[in-house]
Amino acid sequence: MARYHGITENTYERFLIDSGEVRMGFVSVANPGTLLGATRGGATFNITTEYKDMAVDGAKGPVQGGRRITKVEVKLAATFVEWSTDLIKLTLPGSTETLSGNHDVITRSLQLTDANYLSNVAIIGEISSSTATGPGILIARRVICTSPFDTATTDNEEAVLKLEFAAHFSTTDLDTEPWEIRWAHDSNPTTTTSGA
Repeated sequence: MARYHGITENTYERFLIDSGEVRMGFVSVANPGTLLGATRGGATFNITTEYKDMAVDGAKGPVQGGRRITKVEVKLAATFVEWSTDLIKLTLPGSTETLSGNHDVITRSLQLTDANYLSNVAIIGEISSSTATGPGILIARRVICTSPFDTATTDNEEAVLKLEFAAHFSTTDLDTEPWEIRWAHDSNPTTTTSGA
């Protein structure tokens, strides 16, 4: 009996593996930006698209070509077990720090400006192929942290910071969605064969 599956000789060379790292200000692999810290439970990247089917008399259901995108939301989230002043400030957009003795004192006014948005936040992860020309990269653009500052201390556990970044369209380009995915080429590609 024939077995049907999606496995090919390339399958195990095409995985995005392990937890990766979260960085802000990514430019390139050679200039990956600032590492935000160690995470627990990895990171998530989500593009949610809302569609509208334009109803027309006579059509009994959705018609090809009659659907349009009405909303796109992009979110990147991670739980950080490593704390820093900079990370706390990212959790509270618009906050500032002052030095008082041995502490950075973080406070915030109610005003948000363009300067509070990060150019991007990216997840950089390893591709399973030993011949991949680089990592897999998921980028959210023009982001600000929209999750609440929420942490807890518990005996025998480490307190964590949960950050969810929301991406935003550019005021000068409302047609380009605020995300980018980079998948590295395989420097030694092989021919894909059927998996039957």
